[in-house]
Amino acid sequence: MQNFTFTGPYGAIECIVNSCAKADAPVLIMAHGFRGSRDGGGRAVELAAGAQECVNVVRFNFNGSQILSRQIEELQAVITAVRKQLPDRKIILLGRSLGGAAALLTASQDENIAGLILWAAPNNLRATFLQALGREQYELLDSGVTLHLADERGELNLTPDFLTDIDKYDVDAALRSWQHRPVLILHGEADETVAVNQAYRNFALLNVKKEIHTFPDGDHSFTCCSSEAATIICRWLRQFA
Repeated sequence: MQNFTFTGPYGAIECIVNSCAKADAPVLIMAHGFRGSRDGGGRAVELAAGAQECVNVVRFNFNGSQILSRQIEELQAVITAVRKQLPDRKIILLGRSLGGAAALLTASQDENIAGLILWAAPNNLRATFLQALGREQYELLDSGVTLHLADERGELNLTPDFLTDIDKYDVDAALRSWQHRPVLILHGEADETVAVNQAYRNFALLNVKKEIHTFPDGDHSFTCCSSEAATIICRWLRQFA
């Protein structure tokens, strides 16, 4: 399996592939977080390099939209493209932060997704973005004002439908209805954006084979524990190989 590009619902999607040498190896599709990228500051690249021992890894960028519904559509399109290239392979989804919500909600509608990894993924989306944006900006957005965000991650116009769109989704219901397939949860106890109690709630609502690993000094980006997290993920992925 090689890098590939296809036309998604909102433009071209370029997928970067770390290929596994094993015949019939499963596929891990990674979805990045809010204002993130497929590289994850190098952490996603490191994880992909390690995981390709037992799975093919596919990374991609969402097409600039932070709207959750659109990200779900794009993730579904990537899954469809992978299935065309590698039919009959097991597919596992890994979502980081908001990408975790996208991965969960996508997989909850697709029983052929074999497993799920939630990396610093939220349970309460409104509370998460109140924390991420700060109360003043959050309340402006919630009142109908478009926010212009500009920092080291670039510039973004965040429109009010970002919040009204996440109101369409019930993360708790998706977790309660999740059946059969294993789930791995990783979260930093020092996460400044998604409080660790959200990870514990996600874990508690699942009634399947599940694991949770928390990291005492882990922040939202897993700055000091990404290698440890990658080791845990690779060990967990071997059950699919």
